[in-house]
Amino acid sequence: MTRSVGLSLWLQPSGQLYDELSKTISQLSKKYGAPVFPPHVTLLGDLIGDEKEITSQAQQLASRVQPFQITLTTIDYLDAYFRCLFIRAEETPALLQANRIARSVFHRENDPSFMPHLSLLYANLEVETKQQIFKTIGREWAKAFPVNSIHLLSCDGEPKDWYRVQEFEIPSR
Repeated sequence: MTRSVGLSLWLQPSGQLYDELSKTISQLSKKYGAPVFPPHVTLLGDLIGDEKEITSQAQQLASRVQPFQITLTTIDYLDAYFRCLFIRAEETPALLQANRIARSVFHRENDPSFMPHLSLLYANLEVETKQQIFKTIGREWAKAFPVNSIHLLSCDGEPKDWYRVQEFEIPSR
């Protein structure tokens, strides 16, 4: 089991899509002995520092972005525990702008490039196993969800230990 550290900014689906993704994550986690976690797209992670200051910065961020939509596209994988199996998110101008503003607010302009995605499985699996999963669940996942808030989560430890610190509504303009 791999652990993480710090706070993260998540963008989460809601309603039926949340339920559908949660079910998929839960089924895959059970089948492959992996942790269960809520469906989310990480806008910016590994935020280390004073929680009060980070909370204030997250509020600033929410006030500087506009509501937008995330479009999920295809299922993919990498050779990384936290990116074992995921759905790519379309790199729309609005999503990339939200990430740029987040990097600016949190002074993280030099972070590696942003690859928006929604994880389905945290695990260390062989490529053959991942390809077998594709045969079961398919590769295309053309679904979208509105982003009207930013969730600040404490992601210290294992996924079962993670919890939401606060949710920040994105004001409509």
